[in-house]
Amino acid sequence: MRVDMLLRRLEEEQAQFAKEALQQPQGHDAFDYGRTVGLYAGLERAKDILIEIIQDQDRRDYDL
Repeated sequence: MRVDMLLRRLEEEQAQFAKEALQQPQGHDAFDYGRTVGLYAGLERAKDILIEIIQDQDRRDYDL
């Protein structure tokens, strides 16, 4: 699987998750809010890691 496809899929999943979280809130307490924010942040971190991997690989390829 190509990394750009994986990154795009994560972005789609994150957008869908945010949309569903706004349309159908699971609860109104701090735990539910924290859970939702944490899942969204986790997807964002996964995207950041993929971008870092690509940048590191590009730097290595460029240095050769």
